[in-house]
Amino acid sequence: MALAVLGLPLGAMAAPEPEATPAVAQDVAPAPPAPPPLVFRLQARLDSRVLVGRQARLDDYTLDSILVVPGVGGQLTPWFSYGFSAVAYAQSFENAQPRILDTVGMFKLAEPFQIWAGRFVVPFDRFNLSGPFRNLIWSYPGIYDGVRRIGGENGPFGRDTGLSIWGSVGQGFFKYHLMAHQLELGQAAPRLTGRVSFSFLDREPGYFVSTSYLGEKDVVSVGVAMQYQHDGRTWTPVAGAGASSVLPLAVDAAQVQPLPTRVDNLWAVTADLFAEKRLGPGLGTATFDVGYYEYDEHRSYRRAYAITAAYLPHLQLGPGRTQVGIRWEQAYASPLQPQLSNLKAADLSVSYHLSGYNLRLGLDAARQWLGSRVANNVAMGLQYSPP
Repeated sequence: MALAVLGLPLGAMAAPEPEATPAVAQDVAPAPPAPPPLVFRLQARLDSRVLVGRQARLDDYTLDSILVVPGVGGQLTPWFSYGFSAVAYAQSFENAQPRILDTVGMFKLAEPFQIWAGRFVVPFDRFNLSGPFRNLIWSYPGIYDGVRRIGGENGPFGRDTGLSIWGSVGQGFFKYHLMAHQLELGQAAPRLTGRVSFSFLDREPGYFVSTSYLGEKDVVSVGVAMQYQHDGRTWTPVAGAGASSVLPLAVDAAQVQPLPTRVDNLWAVTADLFAEKRLGPGLGTATFDVGYYEYDEHRSYRRAYAITAAYLPHLQLGPGRTQVGIRWEQAYASPLQPQLSNLKAADLSVSYHLSGYNLRLGLDAARQWLGSRVANNVAMGLQYSPP
């Protein structure tokens, strides 16, 4: 939840005019209204999935997930805001289990120096800072065969409990984030995340970003981030694995024998480039986004990248606008995990925006190469996310 700014116009004392000169009344712009101290918000997203392939049947259709995020927030003083939200995520309404998603206090001492404390989004990569509700491609990246492989080392839903110092300079031209998180685990060292970004052309103010602004602005943004935690990686070595190991699709069982679990330092780095440009009157908007990830060698998948391209025509079809996007991503297994295979995925996504991200319909056709097998599926969904 972005922290609002309360503008307070400052007046200046003017020198008294000579008595012979009549006073001239000047129009003074009224102060902007104060942000409300309490605002209710509800976000919802429904996903369904259809299996595609030779073994698929007409009834291979499932309600894949339901995501509901109710929340409250507001600004109590010019320098303090708060946010609280819960989440219910499940495969049906009957087995949905609500849990706390965000609980954050936001202190704004100045635009370049702000402090957030509580449980909130970890500022690692652009995907996490935009979230599923402002993600260009309907299906979230980095998820192979239902398991998340790409992204930051965060808690569920990209959140963690911690303390963050961040700020913005030049109305979003430069932003920095420093966060210490997983503080509730007293027996472990805190996990540290740092990110810096530059936004050229139009700016990206605020804590969060988007993977597309739907033609509202022209943006070229570059960001880099790193995570580190002392003794934060728990891993199990495999007998016969080494730096020179090749990544076969299958390994003899005698060569893959688990050894005692070990602990080592955790680290991750990422870099992303985002560009979106309105092409001219009547020509629509083009988007390009690339993200690269690298992790310590003890992580199952050590390197990964995702490339996204999209086009939003100027032509409006009915009450909304249609955006078409494609994404290619790969994840490379660690040489210390020879039993794993490299992963690849391609997505073709179509979103029909009835009211921007506030109300949209999504369709995503995906194909994933999972070692010795290939998975195909089609996802469809509805999103409601008012501002």
